[in-house]
Amino acid sequence: MAQTAAPVPAAAPAPPPLPRSIRRGPPITVNCRCGEQRRLQYGERWRCESCGRSWSTLQIPLESYAQLRAVQLRHRRAPMAISVLSLLCIVAGVLLHRALGGLIIVAIVLSTWSMFFRPLYLRRHRTALGELPTWTLTPESEFQTEAASPPR
Repeated sequence: MAQTAAPVPAAAPAPPPLPRSIRRGPPITVNCRCGEQRRLQYGERWRCESCGRSWSTLQIPLESYAQLRAVQLRHRRAPMAISVLSLLCIVAGVLLHRALGGLIIVAIVLSTWSMFFRPLYLRRHRTALGELPTWTLTPESEFQTEAASPPR
């Protein structure tokens, strides 16, 4: 007689993997009610060592967090473009045997950027970040210390 194995219940489907742009997003600061603080990536869970509360950043809507990531990436492009332009000026100066001219152009461009355009750029970046939503997480579970202690 052949024995048949009992059917194994199907496991809950795993959540779909997060897009790479979300996985590499800015950290989320989670402040526990007991005063502990932790910086987590989107999708991480944390159990507070002091009070036992469990926090999950998955409570934040994915679309809302993606919006934050898009603002962050958009405001990284200008400094990267300035850096690439500076590098191209130096390389062109070396290739044309005018390295000093390339360095002078780079110095002028970087000084102009840092004195005039960077403050405006940072102000626009702070305004864009200020317009984004903020989130208030709630603990998933709380450690019941009162139930474990005897009544007085």
